[in-house]
Amino acid sequence: MKKALVVCLVLLCLSACISQRGYLDKGNTFFEQRKYVDAEINYRKAIQKDPKYGEAFYRLGLTEIQENNLPEAYYALLRASQLLPGDIAVKEKFGDLCLQYYLRDPSRPQKLYQDIKQTSQDLLARNHDSFDGLRLAGFLAVEDRKPQEAIADFRKALQVKPWDPPLTTALVQVLKANGQAQEAETLALNLMARQKNYGPIYDVMYNWYIGANRVADAERVMKSKVENNPLRPDYILSLAKHYWTVGNQAEMKSTLGRILDHPKDFPKGDLLVGDFYLQQKDYSDAVRYYDQGAKSDPKEKIAFQKRAVGAMLAEGNTGQASSSIQNILKENPKDPLARRLHADLLIERGRPQDAETAINILEKLSAESASEIDPALRFQLARAYRLKGDLNSARAQLLEALKLRKDYPPAQYALAEINLAQHRPAEALQYANAVLAVHRNDPRARLLHAQSQLETGDAAGAKSELINLIKEFPQDNQPKLELGMLSLAQKHYPEAINILGKLPESDARVAAALSDAYASQRQFDKALAVLNQGLKQSPASELLLGQRAQILALSGQLDASVAQFQKMVSADPKSPVIRMHMAEVYQRKGDGAKAIEMFQQAHELAPDDVAMSLALADALNQAGKTAEAKAQYQSVVKAHPDNPAALNNAAFFLSDNGGNLDEALKLAQSAVEKMPGQPGFSDTLGYVYLKKGQNASAIQTFTNLVRKYPNYATFRYHLGLALYEKGDKEGARKELQTALNDHPSPKDEPRIKELLNKIT
Repeated sequence: MKKALVVCLVLLCLSACISQRGYLDKGNTFFEQRKYVDAEINYRKAIQKDPKYGEAFYRLGLTEIQENNLPEAYYALLRASQLLPGDIAVKEKFGDLCLQYYLRDPSRPQKLYQDIKQTSQDLLARNHDSFDGLRLAGFLAVEDRKPQEAIADFRKALQVKPWDPPLTTALVQVLKANGQAQEAETLALNLMARQKNYGPIYDVMYNWYIGANRVADAERVMKSKVENNPLRPDYILSLAKHYWTVGNQAEMKSTLGRILDHPKDFPKGDLLVGDFYLQQKDYSDAVRYYDQGAKSDPKEKIAFQKRAVGAMLAEGNTGQASSSIQNILKENPKDPLARRLHADLLIERGRPQDAETAINILEKLSAESASEIDPALRFQLARAYRLKGDLNSARAQLLEALKLRKDYPPAQYALAEINLAQHRPAEALQYANAVLAVHRNDPRARLLHAQSQLETGDAAGAKSELINLIKEFPQDNQPKLELGMLSLAQKHYPEAINILGKLPESDARVAAALSDAYASQRQFDKALAVLNQGLKQSPASELLLGQRAQILALSGQLDASVAQFQKMVSADPKSPVIRMHMAEVYQRKGDGAKAIEMFQQAHELAPDDVAMSLALADALNQAGKTAEAKAQYQSVVKAHPDNPAALNNAAFFLSDNGGNLDEALKLAQSAVEKMPGQPGFSDTLGYVYLKKGQNASAIQTFTNLVRKYPNYATFRYHLGLALYEKGDKEGARKELQTALNDHPSPKDEPRIKELLNKIT
């Protein structure tokens, strides 16, 4: 009986091993066929059968590398190296992956550094002449800024594998950086002579020569690269790019002729040359070669036409692009790329009325290609939703794009912008930082970083970043505009006017900001003159028309302001923003009922917009409809429990209207935790302290705010109020008088005067 049981157990074990091996073999077959998804599935099934199957982990790691999924590859190879400690090939592959992963990450993770170091030591302990052990040690020495050690390790490794191209190239770079330029150059030239088809060494030397202004040597290297690899079109195009860069049009065209004049060697020559011109932003020549290709290769006519449409869109020639797209769709109404280009064109036009059509096209394309959907399609869908005004749906599409590709900058930029628009600066900062982690000096990401800092209350950090951007990119007006708007927000009006006045007023944003700066100094005539000039350039600009209406209101021309907004509503009846601004004018007129009506309409048009919802709640509160205001605030907080602006405004309402102060404190503290640098939120927290009788905390909070923001009347008013409650009437009088001189809000001004009268 015991013998039979043992036999059964052995048979079960053999069955399990066969099953595991079967999955591994199937995975290997798929891997050889480059069917990496199928290979991965089988390797994972083998691991499910045996969680300690080291070979399956190893093969899974190789598959994840092919799919460019480095995090998963890392964990698979780490586990393989633990389960197969004596397998040198596994250890070498793990060390190589760690090095690639480490060099790709600008933060240089310490864990990967230690993995590389340990792997190198293990390999060298087994064999002091281990090529990979020495190579890894050399790269770590480079990271540790020990060039002599790196050079020694690389040379020892090259004794094992003489003239290994990647390592020899690395040695060339270290020698040059260490001041051994002549030796580096000689080594590089010898490598080019020995390994004529190894492209990276040509590129290293080309960049070296260009950086040293040795243009003739740079050209010689590129010509050698082409001569040694005459059938590589990418090398020929690199040489053409060199001639384009140095302005030698004749040689550039001659070089491109190597492709165009030999159709047998380069059957897609027109396409390659068209793409070359497209990359140089020479759109007319790009279209010319695409058209030429369509004529010479009728079978690929549609493909060339689509490429030409892309060039037209890039150039901004939407009329010609639209005509071409319609022609393509007549011949191929179901063609996915033509439909995609049609949607792209509708988005590029920037007309909200086209958004729904673009969304329908892209949604259908998404459904048709669910298994092959790419992040760019999700990104375009997000753009269409933004054009429609549906930021939440846009946000959802962008998050889906990042699931498909974690490091997709277009989606990260757009998410930062949407988060700023939705008053989520902390999240905006997160996405800007994600781009900067890979692209340290990306100007767009740095600008978004500065804008996010400003929204979180870090004005000093934002200003520093903007000044650096202006120095590094003096031709870019966007950082200058942001700096001018920062000065405007800080009430440094002369400084804002000085900055903005040097920018082209043809930019509607500049005209709007400059007019705001003049209006803040009560120079309404200048403000209106700037806007009128801007409207000559852009007569339909909603931004300028709206700004003009607001300046009219500030100057006391309330009826004219309302009339301007009514015209805008007629032109764009679905705009919640116009109604919100018109409601603010009605508030100035003292027509609370009409103001609430407009705020309500704006809220109905954009029910998920936090700003619209809060504006309605504030209007109800100002009109004395406390119960309705309370219900609205509660509704906003319930719908947006993580939105700091919603939490903050609800907290202030409760504290200012006899509400539950414990609840107000909880809301205010949560808002400050989410945005610790936002001064308005700290002010609300101080106000709640004041209402709860915690004067010491209130005075400390308001004192810090006044010290940091000396020109904000509300902060001084609240500090004066806290000092008055403490019994310091003289200190209160001083703060209140200063607040009154700093042009307080219409709501605060009568309260300040009333309290001053009490004191005096």
